[in-house]
Amino acid sequence: MHENFSRTDKDQGLSGPLRRALKCGAPQSFPAAGVRARPLLDGGATTTRSGFTLVELLVVIAIIGILVALLLPAVQAAREAARRSQCLNNFKQAGVGLHNHHSTHGRFPSGLENFTVGVPCSLPRSHPMLHSGTTGFGWAAYILPYLEEDTLYNQIIFKPPAQMHVPKSNFAAGGTRIESFLCPSDVKGYELVACCSGMFNGGGPQEDLAKTNMAGVADSRDWTCDPGKAWGRTDADGVMFQVSNLPTTKITDGTSKTLMVGEVVGSLGASNNFGFYWITWNVLHTANGINLASKFEPQRWNSVDEGSFASFHPGGCHFVFCDGHASFLSEDIDSATLAALTTRAGAETVSNDY
Repeated sequence: MHENFSRTDKDQGLSGPLRRALKCGAPQSFPAAGVRARPLLDGGATTTRSGFTLVELLVVIAIIGILVALLLPAVQAAREAARRSQCLNNFKQAGVGLHNHHSTHGRFPSGLENFTVGVPCSLPRSHPMLHSGTTGFGWAAYILPYLEEDTLYNQIIFKPPAQMHVPKSNFAAGGTRIESFLCPSDVKGYELVACCSGMFNGGGPQEDLAKTNMAGVADSRDWTCDPGKAWGRTDADGVMFQVSNLPTTKITDGTSKTLMVGEVVGSLGASNNFGFYWITWNVLHTANGINLASKFEPQRWNSVDEGSFASFHPGGCHFVFCDGHASFLSEDIDSATLAALTTRAGAETVSNDY
């Protein structure tokens, strides 16, 4: 009796794929109870995929390489922007320190106080050490209290006959690293640089005094007066020169258009222990433009022919003006404009688009 119902009736209640299989004449085998039927694809064949092909892997690697190549310059630019910002901030701090010194003493500190009786052109009109000469201190040493370096300042004996290296505790203080005088973009980083005293603060004879990336702007032509190019002139036309001690009233070209401190570099490439130190002998001229010294290392740190204000920032370097503001000047600045910005009383006309 059960044989009388139709095949169509039997198919009712079956799943779609099974019902189609019955209609196509496929064997009528059914899944076991509790087992879900798997759809048949492509006429009953099944396919599996276990990973990337070689071509796909190479494409992914190529895409990653392109992304890295695109992103690396952007990352480097972002890092340099951060370093340049920190460097500019340090120059602003120096400007504030110099103006605080002026507010306290009625003048800016001397650019340097290094002279000798053997080089008469280096002798100032008056000084407690005039008859014997001195290797004294530079402008940066005198603004330490205004950079929160009171402890270090108090360790230094400034009163003559003390000098930069006498007593020895002064020389030891000169080997102290001061972050405010450094620029993080300098490729050589921090190091002790060679000086002139026969003493040293580091592990070798070339490791003498702490490095700085700042130098006073002394003259538009030549900060020295002697054939040996080591002793500063007293008749310089800038602001930070031999026993200068200038008040702002002497800067008749205008404090906002007169340079006071500029950025400098030291060793290049494989050389070491070369550069400027903050405690003394840290002035320079602008005759060689901007960034020459970052491309060709001078034979001597005070070289008149090759020395220049310079940096490792692309395109220029930082300066502090006599009104205290800091700015980035292009290495392409006109030489006459740079000279006009250097002189304190040259009566030149300088536009604002330099």
